[in-house]
Amino acid sequence: MDRYSRADGVLVEPIGHLWAAYSPLSGETTLLNDEGAAILEVLELGLRDTSGVCAALAEDGGQDPDCFAAAVSSGWPRLLEAGLVQRLIDDAGAS
Repeated sequence: MDRYSRADGVLVEPIGHLWAAYSPLSGETTLLNDEGAAILEVLELGLRDTSGVCAALAEDGGQDPDCFAAAVSSGWPRLLEAGLVQRLIDDAGAS
């Protein structure tokens, strides 16, 4: 299962109803919604897979982790492309 970490040096600041996230990897600033900023906040605590991020968000929000699965899964491509997160591919299950 793939695990993700927040890239070193990422800065996240609120701007109105959005969040500005700067990535030293890309040298660019990206606007994020609340879900994207929440994923980065969870990853600030350490390496997590999708279910781990969902569990942390659910614990914080008092909801079922499944409520966050679609938002987290669909958020990875944008966060990766922006250089805000890095993916560690786990080959343990590969044959």
